[in-house]
Amino acid sequence: MAEVQYASNGKANLGVTLGAIGTGLGALAGAGGLGALLGVNQQQNTDPNEKPVTRYEMGLIRDALAKDTEIAALKAQLYTDGRIAGVQAEISAQAVWNATQEGIIRCQQERLAQLFGMTRLTIPNANVSPGWGPVDVYPIPASQANAATGSAK
Repeated sequence: MAEVQYASNGKANLGVTLGAIGTGLGALAGAGGLGALLGVNQQQNTDPNEKPVTRYEMGLIRDALAKDTEIAALKAQLYTDGRIAGVQAEISAQAVWNATQEGIIRCQQERLAQLFGMTRLTIPNANVSPGWGPVDVYPIPASQANAATGSAK
């Protein structure tokens, strides 16, 4: 079994203290060094427009940005509402056109049905040739009808 050696209390305190000092100095160096701690400005600002922003000014900037964001959201909503209204108008116009076309097709179908129904009517002989005597109308067999029209089925 290996022998474990522990640091003496004095060495441990010295190590912790030096570590804390080093950490503190490192933090100060990151925040502008000791000069910043003592109030010495190490960097000379050459731009006269650059100055620190106060809490009040930052609040004004935040308010202005919030209003700009709200205005942009309202404009987007208005644009979206306009586009939706346009699409709804197009859909309504299409629905009206479709209904009109369906009505026209229904009327045409009814007319065709009437025409097909007329081909099946029996017309009395007296109406076909009044004054010429009796006339008989007979259906033509399919073979003779095809020969008469020049078509073959």
